[in-house]
Amino acid sequence: MDSSTPRSDDDAEYVPIFDPEAAGPVEAGVDAIEIERIKATLDRFGERFLRRVFTEREAARYGKRPAELAARFAAKEAVMKALGTGVRGIRWRDIEVVSNRRGKPIVVLHETAARRARLLGFRHIGISLTHSRTDAIAMVVATRLWTNDEE
Repeated sequence: MDSSTPRSDDDAEYVPIFDPEAAGPVEAGVDAIEIERIKATLDRFGERFLRRVFTEREAARYGKRPAELAARFAAKEAVMKALGTGVRGIRWRDIEVVSNRRGKPIVVLHETAARRARLLGFRHIGISLTHSRTDAIAMVVATRLWTNDEE
């Protein structure tokens, strides 16, 4: 079958992607953290912790709310997982999680994170945040355009 012939779902087969510089059409990341861990770190390191991990906008809005900071910390880790890097190669502050006017969390990428997303061809990162009294969880789905060259 040549590339101009449409493939049916019956012709599709699973092919794992081992190349660390490549991504499928959808990549996911999830992370959970204990809110108390973030609270203890905030109590111990204060502004130093906020400046190292969070953007000015995040620190100003959520700096006194450990559950919200924990959710955003988990979000940053989940984004790093979707980008395929873990905590290596992406600066914490290059991933920003803010809210739109209705309160929906939005991922904003800067510098190292934006470069990595561009390399992988990501066009959108959707995110969901939640927390209980003890834990915060973030789930991320990054999507990209799939081209015929990649079939």
